[in-house]
Amino acid sequence: MKKSKIIILILFIILSCRTDKKESLLGNTENGILEVNPKIDSNKVKLESNKNKNTNEKDSTTENYDVYLKGGFSVIYSTNNDEQYLIYKKGEKTIDTISSGSVDLLIKNIGYVVADFDDSFVFVQSYGSGNPHMVQIYEKETAKNLIEENSAFIDIDSSKEVLLYSKNDVPKPIDKMTLFDTKKRKKVDYKFPKEVFGEAEILNRIKLIKVTNKDFIIGFDFNDYNQQKTKKYIR
Repeated sequence: MKKSKIIILILFIILSCRTDKKESLLGNTENGILEVNPKIDSNKVKLESNKNKNTNEKDSTTENYDVYLKGGFSVIYSTNNDEQYLIYKKGEKTIDTISSGSVDLLIKNIGYVVADFDDSFVFVQSYGSGNPHMVQIYEKETAKNLIEENSAFIDIDSSKEVLLYSKNDVPKPIDKMTLFDTKKRKKVDYKFPKEVFGEAEILNRIKLIKVTNKDFIIGFDFNDYNQQKTKKYIR
């Protein structure tokens, strides 16, 4: 009887150690390298091939960073000893290298796909909380950027396929924000709300609330994030 109790005690200790180890491994995913502005993250393309991208260590196979788009296109992660790359392909054919950087950079710094449309996709580089996020919209067939270089992300409505962005990453009162209809390839400039100026993180304090064929509504924070307003614009 005493021998049986000892065996049971040993088994209990072994199982406890395995459980602790499993919990420790799962804990490694809590602060993944692809954490970004929640406004962007909510629209990010979520694909089964990316299911493990929120790990702290790069998978040597690079499969965790590959994104497959509509129409047979893909953004494939590649690396060597010094540099890492995002290669844009159609099937097995390489079209272009759309981003690259030192292997020491986080993946979000060299970029990731935010939205996938029929003939274009939205690509963003994130440099940490509070910093402007640079944005491009690539035409799928040509890999041509459809908006101005060095544009900064404000918000996106993926269902309506429209992007709100700024041509200046730190806009001034004389600058305007742009609504780009990716279906019609139509850009229209609008004045920023005057309340957002005079404080930091101008672009991060603006978000799209509602988009229709006739108008759109933005919400914005001001007075050190203590006040909120909405504003309607006619399209």
